[in-house]
Amino acid sequence: MEELFGATPEDAGYYEPLGAAEVTDHDGSRIRFNAGTTVVEVTALTPQVFRVGMFPEGRPPDYDSPAIARSDWEPVEVSMEKEDGGVSLSTTSATAHVSLDPFRVSFEDSSGRTFAADDPKLGMGLVRLPDEDVFSAPLGNPVRLYKQRTEGDRYFGCGQRTEGLEKTGSNPLFWNVDPPMGHGAAHRNLYTSTPFTLVMNHGFAWGLFFDNTHRVEFDLAKTDKDRASFEARGGDIVYYVFCGPEPRDVVGQYTGLTGRTPMPPAWSLGHQQSRWSYMSEAEIRDLAATFREKDIPCDVIHFDIDYMDGFRVFTWNQETFPDPEKLLADLREQGFRSVTIVDPGVKIDENYETYTDGRERDLYCKTVEGEEYHNVVWPGMCAFPDFTNPAAREWWGANHETLLDAGVSGIWCDMNEPALFIPMQSTMPDDVVHPGGGKARYHAQVHNTYGSLMVQGVREGLLKLRPDERPFVITRSGYAGLQRHAMQWTGDNSSWWEHVWMSIPQLMNMGLSGVAWAGVDVGGFFGDCNGELLARFAEFGAFQPFCRNHSAKGTISQEPWAFGEPYESVYRKMIKLRMRLLPYLYTLFEESHRTGAPIIRPLLFEYPGDTTTYTAADEFLFGDALLVAPITQPGIEHRHVYLPEGCWFHYWTGERFDGPAHVLAHAPLGEPAIYVKANRAVPMGPEMNFVGERPADPLTLRIHPAAGTDESTLYEDAGDSFGYQEGEYARRTVSCTASEDEVAVEIGEREGSFVPERREVRLELHGLHAPETVEVDGERADFRHDEAGHTLTVTLAEDAAAATVRVAL
Repeated sequence: MEELFGATPEDAGYYEPLGAAEVTDHDGSRIRFNAGTTVVEVTALTPQVFRVGMFPEGRPPDYDSPAIARSDWEPVEVSMEKEDGGVSLSTTSATAHVSLDPFRVSFEDSSGRTFAADDPKLGMGLVRLPDEDVFSAPLGNPVRLYKQRTEGDRYFGCGQRTEGLEKTGSNPLFWNVDPPMGHGAAHRNLYTSTPFTLVMNHGFAWGLFFDNTHRVEFDLAKTDKDRASFEARGGDIVYYVFCGPEPRDVVGQYTGLTGRTPMPPAWSLGHQQSRWSYMSEAEIRDLAATFREKDIPCDVIHFDIDYMDGFRVFTWNQETFPDPEKLLADLREQGFRSVTIVDPGVKIDENYETYTDGRERDLYCKTVEGEEYHNVVWPGMCAFPDFTNPAAREWWGANHETLLDAGVSGIWCDMNEPALFIPMQSTMPDDVVHPGGGKARYHAQVHNTYGSLMVQGVREGLLKLRPDERPFVITRSGYAGLQRHAMQWTGDNSSWWEHVWMSIPQLMNMGLSGVAWAGVDVGGFFGDCNGELLARFAEFGAFQPFCRNHSAKGTISQEPWAFGEPYESVYRKMIKLRMRLLPYLYTLFEESHRTGAPIIRPLLFEYPGDTTTYTAADEFLFGDALLVAPITQPGIEHRHVYLPEGCWFHYWTGERFDGPAHVLAHAPLGEPAIYVKANRAVPMGPEMNFVGERPADPLTLRIHPAAGTDESTLYEDAGDSFGYQEGEYARRTVSCTASEDEVAVEIGEREGSFVPERREVRLELHGLHAPETVEVDGERADFRHDEAGHTLTVTLAEDAAAATVRVAL
């Protein structure tokens, strides 16, 4: 028997693995077992996804979880067979093998490869506590699962983390906190908890999601290099195994279970500006005017907590923002959307209708004595909605009407771990009660879900209030599955070079864990930024799915122009590049919405057979066509870049590199190391200072041809409604085939009923000498050739029909 958390047996009790079991029931895709008073079920949900549930001490199976997006699984073709000492459950893709004495589960793919196998000695079971419970709430016995680590297994994912890309040898904790200022590699847990890991082994990938909303801890071959463990401080064991076999498959299977990123409003992909806080209407107006005067793109201005009346949510400070409707309308005329922050704490004030209404409806969390639970946050003493109660979520969502009526376009949910001030940076005690509308639970049982349930209420409320508009909801905290309700900003980072570096693997692992729509504060929140740091932050931030400059009170200003030249021009250049790349970025969002694929991707996602990519922690793929390697140290303009297989072209110079290769990249300010994959089309629009400033005309398809063939996709829709669900979208493929004497580009027929608002498509082929002839659909065509830049441009009319461009060299 194993000890709990390394404590002595006298302190903490013993681990007791399951022993012998027997089959008690089965149906088309599920087998049920009894091991003493414990019920275990193994279920095939799809050919590639299995669920295992262990319910100790006579508890009935219960798979209800805020993480799970679906319960309507299609019937799966499954065969059940008796085996020597056990049974098996097989789909067309994989098999779950169950031994009965002792009870152990392992998985095997169609090639005979075994993975996700229970440790033969330890399996899964309970940690038996001594008579005096060492925990603060009666949660029952902790539960633990041990899996063998096959030689070569390497762990990734685990949601929002510090440190590097690979998590092998780490001990991540899943318990949402508001970490102290300047968090770093020593912090094992941050604002969100996604207890999921993606495992790589020489090109083969599988995943495991440990769905338990208590305090959870993984040991990924840290204590013992030959095993991993997954432990929760209470509840049951419910875990899902995703059979892959490639990272793209695993992420798709995981997001098929927990939900995918919704299509964003197009304006939310532009540059955004924030500070804690812009204190008055005059300050906001001056900020907006300066952006437009300086020709620096910006789509969104954020209102932090000081816009409120005494930090009361759903109110405005009438002294500093006397006419919010006019202010927000004027900003909208200038091309700015407005986003307001909303915290969960509701000020206790008998003259404050939001508080008294929630109290009368009995929607707040309680003490064990049944009194309203109170603690201090920004407004002072507050009550806190019980978001486990559907009625509380509906009430909370409806309260946003006053903000939307004022012209607010998006909601920024903060402090929703929940973070409390007594004591500072604490959260609710374990024994706070969530009545749950009839399903009461202790806070320790649901803590990690508080933020997710809050933003679920916000998104559902916004959809009811504005059913024809795509909601824009930001969250700081949440649990697995949060991606279907909100995007995640990573919280209060610092103006440190170390945080530029840390942000890269952090966002990549979040993407591997289903949270594709995410971003860090450009420039850093805490501490004083400087010109070089801000410029390099912007060189990275321009490629983040969420691009926002944000900083704290008491720090020097870090708006794009704050440090003068050359930094202002670098910032402008990078954001203008982002705006030109919006057609490409929007296509990536649609791919993520449809398949779960990340937007910022570790190289291993596209090149899983190349183990060198497993350690590429400070460079990333922006989709499948661009590789970006930011500068993360001061005073340098060269860095190492690893280019995986294929042909790559330096974005700024056009220099060709054949991968796999290690290269030394020159990256002076304003020219970060960006590489374009050969034959993949990068759709680009014209320069704009905000989305919708003018029609995206012309559309440029930038291609760097090289010997071979590749294909890309362009996706477009109206950008602000749900017509795409009824076929109002435009999708087309672009393929490029190149040889020594010809380049052929085929633009596929437009799929869908959406008609883009433009007249021209410009095909821009880089790295070509002057051609002999250019033909479009067999007819000679005009072209423009830039000899100095070796760039050939062919202009086509926007048309739904397919077109073929042939360039004879």
